[in-house]
Amino acid sequence: MLNTINKNAKTLDRFLKYYFNQQGHSELIAPMKYGVLFGGKKIRSTVILNTSEIFNLKKKDVINACGAVECIHSYSLIHDDLPCMDNDRLRRGKPASHIKFGESTAILSGNSLLTIAFEMIAEKNYNIHTNKKIVLLKKLAECVGHSGIAGGQFLDLSYEKRKVSISKIVEMQKKKTGKLFEFCCLAPAIIAGANNKTKREMCFIGEQLGLLFQIIDDFLDIKGTKKDVGKQVKKDKKKGKSTIVDLLGYNKTLEFAFKLKKTIIKKLKKYGKRSDKLIRTVNFITDRSY
Repeated sequence: MLNTINKNAKTLDRFLKYYFNQQGHSELIAPMKYGVLFGGKKIRSTVILNTSEIFNLKKKDVINACGAVECIHSYSLIHDDLPCMDNDRLRRGKPASHIKFGESTAILSGNSLLTIAFEMIAEKNYNIHTNKKIVLLKKLAECVGHSGIAGGQFLDLSYEKRKVSISKIVEMQKKKTGKLFEFCCLAPAIIAGANNKTKREMCFIGEQLGLLFQIIDDFLDIKGTKKDVGKQVKKDKKKGKSTIVDLLGYNKTLEFAFKLKKTIIKKLKKYGKRSDKLIRTVNFITDRSY
């Protein structure tokens, strides 16, 4: 599975590099490339590619959506690392963007990655129906803004050094991480013209997968190493972060994670062999050490 993940990451890096090279001259292109290229697992785009097989789509049908998701994810990391937020100096095994380029450039390059993501989907050469592009753009905006990533980050920061209920922590993590994974599973269904029931099911699978991913991330902060994870570890407790692990303890959270995984895989198995790659990705997410 790791070979597939790495292959997909290289495919996305090639697409993104080509797309950036088509842009006009801008001093922000270099820090934008630094933030998104040649680092990270590109798990979210792998989820899109895997899900597209359920709907018998080709890579060209979803590649722009993959690029858009990776730009948005990288934008969120650049901003999360800023001193006014999580104040992290290391990301993907290299200096965080604000360390490399300064805070103002990091903010502006993050903003530019966010906006170029929408350009990728609106791109005239992205050959899907205009009505489907509009739906994708609206859904992506919902997943990124106050009801998604931005709202989740706000809650994450506001919950620091506070006792928070598990329902509130789950809500925060579904916004911060789950919403973008939701888009990753939903986008191929939208492009394929799936019925509303199927689209709702893809939303559920993606949201749960994002929650599972975040829980494993929280485990890695406790048990992982800086070398493997590519960023500082054991920082959540120092910052007083509200996590499911902190509330339930390691073992009970592990049980919670495996129940999530079981639910996701059960939903996916109804699609037969078309969901095999996505199931393998679910297993990779659960078993990863970085």
